[in-house]
Amino acid sequence: MTALRRMRAEIPRPHPDRLTTGREQLQAAIDEEETAHRTASDRRTSGGILNDIRITGDTGHSSRKLLHRRPLLGAAVAVAAAVAVTATAVVAGNIGGGEGGSTPSVSDTSTRSVSAKKTLDAAADRVREEEKGAEIDVPRDDQFIYTRETVRETDRKTGRTDVRTTENWESVDRSKRGWVDEIGGTGTWSEPLGKNESTFPPPGWKALEKLGTDPAGLIRYLAAGQGGAGKKPESLKEIRKKDWFMIQFSLKELATLPLAPKGLRPAAYEALAMVPGMKAEAGVEDGDGRPAVGVAYDHKFTRDQKLLFDEDSHEYLGDKDIRTTLNNKKSYDQWIRLTDYAVVDKVKQQP
Repeated sequence: MTALRRMRAEIPRPHPDRLTTGREQLQAAIDEEETAHRTASDRRTSGGILNDIRITGDTGHSSRKLLHRRPLLGAAVAVAAAVAVTATAVVAGNIGGGEGGSTPSVSDTSTRSVSAKKTLDAAADRVREEEKGAEIDVPRDDQFIYTRETVRETDRKTGRTDVRTTENWESVDRSKRGWVDEIGGTGTWSEPLGKNESTFPPPGWKALEKLGTDPAGLIRYLAAGQGGAGKKPESLKEIRKKDWFMIQFSLKELATLPLAPKGLRPAAYEALAMVPGMKAEAGVEDGDGRPAVGVAYDHKFTRDQKLLFDEDSHEYLGDKDIRTTLNNKKSYDQWIRLTDYAVVDKVKQQP
């Protein structure tokens, strides 16, 4: 759905034969998911390792890294549907460009050579150093994680810039309703997890601690699928190329958590550095006009989705992306940065 949201208005309708291929791939994915569900019906969760996705209408706003995580059912099917159907409908060169033009690979426009691995490893070292001696306000399951973010969007056609603040209160163990305000004064309730529903990262502090701090271990856990409930590969070499697409999404979520057990975020950054296809681009500006290094997964659906880091300190500066309205009439250069977070006792309580 993230890819579909970025389709341009000028993309022609695909030929029926191409849609048929997409439907066949989708049906195959559904059949595979149903088979897996029957053989693992006693598992508690059916979610997985895909980012939660929330899409709003033309008057709403959405982003790659959303404050509100919604429950997922059959993550593998969701990814297969988005990729299979979109791949038949979109010419790769028309995704993420300006006025319908193609977007170069993240490495094509670099003003100087920069390594994604070195950037991510340096970011991990910075977080690990910050964690030394720091006291973590460990949340209880009955509490809420409050986050505030600044969202800056620039209309790609008119150049008009809009800046807004978003707030979110998320139940730590997802057993209570949370509150999401992504526009300003027009928030919505986020419902607790239902039976056989799950999110990633897993809710609850103890669940995060169980993920461990070994980068390769995190990758193997995610490669197992279904929240790590499947068979883990013995080595990273056994991971299929198509599985890396989903793995990198989940590692980004872990690396950019506002609050996490010590060692988890650095491990996630180092694991992300081990993902084949991560590319870095120098000379990218953040929302405040500061030079940064942008790191993205080199795939036609994700090249615009960059994690930004300070060129010198390697501080994580936020996310940069392109947002397109559902009617494809407008697109925006989007920058999101976390500005505050806290553990609170009640929903809508200010820290």
